[in-house]
Amino acid sequence: MAMISFQTQSSRGRRPQRGATLIEALVALVIMSFGMVALVGLMGNLRQSGDLAKQRSEAMRLAQAELAKLRSFSVLNDADDDEKIRDYDHDIASPPEPEVFPSDKTNTTFKLTREVTPLVDGLTEPQAKSVRIKVEWQDRTETGQSLTLDSVISRTDPVLSMALGVTPPTNGIRQPDKRNPVIPPGAKDLGNGTSAFRPSGSNTAVWVFNNVTGFITRSCDINTNTAVSALTPSSFESCTNDTIGYLVSGTVRFSTGSTPDPRAPADAVKSLSVYLSLTASQLTARNAEGAEVLALGGSLGDYPAQPVPPCFTDEAVSNSSEQVQTLINYYCLVYPNKQKNWSGKVLLGSPLDIGTSSSQFKVCRYSGDYNGNGYTEDPFVANGKPDRIDNEEHPALYRHVTYSLARQNFLVIRSGEGTACPLSPVNTSLSQFVDASTFVIQP
Repeated sequence: MAMISFQTQSSRGRRPQRGATLIEALVALVIMSFGMVALVGLMGNLRQSGDLAKQRSEAMRLAQAELAKLRSFSVLNDADDDEKIRDYDHDIASPPEPEVFPSDKTNTTFKLTREVTPLVDGLTEPQAKSVRIKVEWQDRTETGQSLTLDSVISRTDPVLSMALGVTPPTNGIRQPDKRNPVIPPGAKDLGNGTSAFRPSGSNTAVWVFNNVTGFITRSCDINTNTAVSALTPSSFESCTNDTIGYLVSGTVRFSTGSTPDPRAPADAVKSLSVYLSLTASQLTARNAEGAEVLALGGSLGDYPAQPVPPCFTDEAVSNSSEQVQTLINYYCLVYPNKQKNWSGKVLLGSPLDIGTSSSQFKVCRYSGDYNGNGYTEDPFVANGKPDRIDNEEHPALYRHVTYSLARQNFLVIRSGEGTACPLSPVNTSLSQFVDASTFVIQP
């Protein structure tokens, strides 16, 4: 019997699929190879960037250390040229050759160049120097790199830096006995926010100060036999004058030798008087038409009706005592005009003989731009610029004063042809840290 075999079409068309997994693996390997190549390049760039950052950090350290070394001078000029002493004039200069700093940590060598020039050209003694520190090196790829620092070093005596170690008062101004600093130290605190002060031991006038503002709120007549220390708030109940006034006070010293000394005047005092010469206010305001006109209080008639503001001194009645009096303190009470300010001059008068001959005296005022906001000697305008001597800096003419003034000091010298008020500015080399310059005010 014959056997018949059947085979379907589908089974005849099927073929075995060999090698597909190997091809996929090869493709994946190729793709991963490209990624690894890119990763290797990235790692190389990261390494180079990290290396450069480390080199730049080291270069910055060298440049900053060089600047710090230049700023560490201890004197302005070492006349003996001692190598152990760093001074401003000699050690802050451009070296002839750059300095080389090998570095094992960064696998390179740094070259430091220092260039020093005067901040202002043409000054024989520059007040400041411009300094440029440049550090150069080559990275791992032999590419040149550089870093530059620029700074200015002032020619300031290092002695002045000790002031930075003094803690400033938290309230801005140190107030003796917790009172306004213009209140005379001899004034008695009455315990009610006011203080009493007798400006002259031979006069009955007693002034009452507001401890906060320094304004004079009352002026009373109290018998000279009553000591200020014995006064109480009830001692002023009979005083009815509550008009606010301003204090102007200071000291008069004498240096009548051939070479006046404004820093240590110690000659015996001469009898004198102190008075104020008031002037009209020049404050302006805009009227209804928009034009500037003198504001209210623009005439002398707007001051209170009194001849002159009362001024007193503590000059001794006689100088026959063993201790010769070498200074005179003065105190003036000024009632303001309708604008609540005053303008004028503080002057000395007879019996002091003021004039231009050698037998007479010249009056100088201690003055200067102590706060550094600009200075001209002219009381009004100089070189087209307004006078910026503030009222508390003792100008020749006070303008629109709205507060009490203290330390408005004078120096009296001999007059005569060629005699000038002495100048004595700050000189740190002589340990003179205060401006003691004076300027003429009389005659």
